[in-house]
Amino acid sequence: MNGTAVDDPFACFEGDSDDDENDKDDESKCNPPEASVAPSIATDQGRRLVDEANARLDAAVAVKDGLLPVTSASFEVFDTPNDAGKGLRALKVFECGDEILREYAAMRVPNHQAAESLEEAEQLHERAVQSTFNNLHQCTRIAIMQLSSCDEMKDGYERDMVSPLGVYQTNSFILGDEKCGGLFLTTARMNHSCRPSATHIWRPDLQKTVVFATRRIEIGEEICTTYGPSECLDTQGRRDYLRERFSFECGCEMCEEGNRFGGDDRMIEISSLQEDISMLAQTGDPQAAIAAVERCLSLLKEQGISIGPYMKPILYYGYQIAIDGLKDIDLAESYLSKELVLIQQCEGPTSPKALQIQAMLDDFK
Repeated sequence: MNGTAVDDPFACFEGDSDDDENDKDDESKCNPPEASVAPSIATDQGRRLVDEANARLDAAVAVKDGLLPVTSASFEVFDTPNDAGKGLRALKVFECGDEILREYAAMRVPNHQAAESLEEAEQLHERAVQSTFNNLHQCTRIAIMQLSSCDEMKDGYERDMVSPLGVYQTNSFILGDEKCGGLFLTTARMNHSCRPSATHIWRPDLQKTVVFATRRIEIGEEICTTYGPSECLDTQGRRDYLRERFSFECGCEMCEEGNRFGGDDRMIEISSLQEDISMLAQTGDPQAAIAAVERCLSLLKEQGISIGPYMKPILYYGYQIAIDGLKDIDLAESYLSKELVLIQQCEGPTSPKALQIQAMLDDFK
């Protein structure tokens, strides 16, 4: 789960040519100090001793420290049909808004590297990933290398050549507003659907990623999240994106439907409306902007994707237009209340964002 666009929630790596002190702070926070290119004999011997001690750690310690996949009586990892690899399957019924799991990152790597060129930034990033991987518990390294890599799906790429970098690039995503990417061993097992049954969110207050059900999930049903794209595209556009980024042809329910029930038409209209909302609000036509907000929300529900990543910005637009453009306090409060319910369902009732919106609603009273 990884992309390259800055605003893509699944993006992990971007080159950065700005040489500032923040980059050093980010690297020290996310990544252990990197080994020199030619370590001394004493350093090499010390590393071997550390690795040997690390390998002897009890597996229970690894689980406690978030170094191994999360296990639960509520879900299981299973072999998906048609050689589609591993997936996550529900062992209990989850209702919309139920928390499915929360998990520490097995790897955290800085996204930004001070470099003079993209090529240098990519080299530094690869070294940072490899250094982080090398310093992990042996159990964690094994678990990470059991995840899929887009590289192994390319022509002529043998499985025994799969690298930690390939696995990391395929399965990691940006940790909120932080300048780090993270790889999560259990969350990474969730397969993609353009109409997902779950969503994952990085909670900086918990220092964990938390997964929530976005609708009712039945016992035995696969739990799927979305790998992107972040914008609303028709079936061909989504498949092209996923094929290029993750090397698979999406066969989810929504892609199989295509435009049979008007899905592609809806997605194109939603994309157009998202642009119209901002333009209409800026040009001083709040009534038309609110009409576009309502139409967009209706289409998202019809398409079955009225989940956080799509709905949250539209609801907040509605709030801003109502309070700034229409001066309608009741309407503004209505949009904010709807956003709060959505945030509680996809981020948790005690999340920083939920508490912030609750405080805003309290101010209306």
